[in-house]
Amino acid sequence: MLNKVTHVAFLVVLLFMIWTTGRAGFASLLYVVAAGVNQPAAASAAVNLSPRDAQAHYTWGALLERKQDLRGAVAEYTQAVSLRPRDSILWLALAHARELSGDKPGAIAAAKEAVSRAPFYAQPHWLLGNVLIRAGQVDDGFGELRLASESDPSLLPAVIDLAGRLRGDKSQDVLRAIQPHTPEAYKSLGYYFLKHGSATEAVAMFRDAGSTAESESRAYIEALISAKDFKNAFVLWTLRHPAVSTGPTINDPGFEQGSDLDEPGFGWRAKKAPGLALSLDGANPKEGKWSLAVAFNGESDPGQPVISQFVLVAPRARYQLHLAARTEDLVSGGLPYLSVTDATTQQVLGQTDAFPQTSSGWRDYTVDFTAAENATAIQITVQRQPCSKTPCPIFGRLWLDDFSLTTGH
Repeated sequence: MLNKVTHVAFLVVLLFMIWTTGRAGFASLLYVVAAGVNQPAAASAAVNLSPRDAQAHYTWGALLERKQDLRGAVAEYTQAVSLRPRDSILWLALAHARELSGDKPGAIAAAKEAVSRAPFYAQPHWLLGNVLIRAGQVDDGFGELRLASESDPSLLPAVIDLAGRLRGDKSQDVLRAIQPHTPEAYKSLGYYFLKHGSATEAVAMFRDAGSTAESESRAYIEALISAKDFKNAFVLWTLRHPAVSTGPTINDPGFEQGSDLDEPGFGWRAKKAPGLALSLDGANPKEGKWSLAVAFNGESDPGQPVISQFVLVAPRARYQLHLAARTEDLVSGGLPYLSVTDATTQQVLGQTDAFPQTSSGWRDYTVDFTAAENATAIQITVQRQPCSKTPCPIFGRLWLDDFSLTTGH
């Protein structure tokens, strides 16, 4: 008799479990269908079948929010978080719905709960930061947005843009809002200031980003030079060349450093061209270990500089440029020479005569010039004289060495 009672009780429990499991499974199916086809009735049925299912309440709440029934959505989200209080996604949904319904304190409270449940995720900090800012708590809001961007750096440009809009694009106010302390933050701010024409601030940000911003710095130096902003370009360039003097000084005047001729900035620059080869020659330098050897071997563009360098100068100051050159078997209708131009206006300030076809050893040259009234930089260029006929090939060799720039003559 006892065994029969035991068997009957077990059967009743088993049937109850099957029935409740079936209700829960059917409820799950209903809220999946409801979410997929936007049917609040199915979501409501899911809640009725399984009133202790947080996901069912969340789904119904989302559908009610979509239909602009914010009061109903808040009620469902509230029920969902009561059933699954550790779920940050549910708290985020409640915070969003409360803010839409005009309950800013309630939205802030719910967003803070989401943050406490998922403190290392970006989304809770992002929502809380935005809710706080819209509620007028701007400083606290940016504190949360900074935490969001630390978790997800892709959010940082949006945070910076928001700071710019709220702060009227005032650079110091934007910096206070962002409080950068990582290379990514400095680089993002550098791009922001570059886009908004704040060259000095952009240079400072790329400087603070350090070696991680080397490619960005090179591109920005090129852009600043193209914009004739030589002072800021020089500041950024000297970050990679800290030994360079800030005065009117030629960089690597004797070609002893082996300059990167492709690097934008204030060193020697040259573009690769057919019929032209540059190399360091240690056989017979004027000074030091090396001179620059230029080999001409056929067709080349007379308008293309052989080699050039930008140098910062003071307005209206008088200068003397000194250099040494020697030549061997130059043959062309357009022989090379050196010119000094204003880097902003391209006005010629001074130049040498054409270098001879062949010199008996090194010859010293001097170019006297006065910087323009608003000058910031000059460009020293070795180039060819214009040709009367085209094509205009050139053959032979030229050596350059021992440059210097003096003032006050």
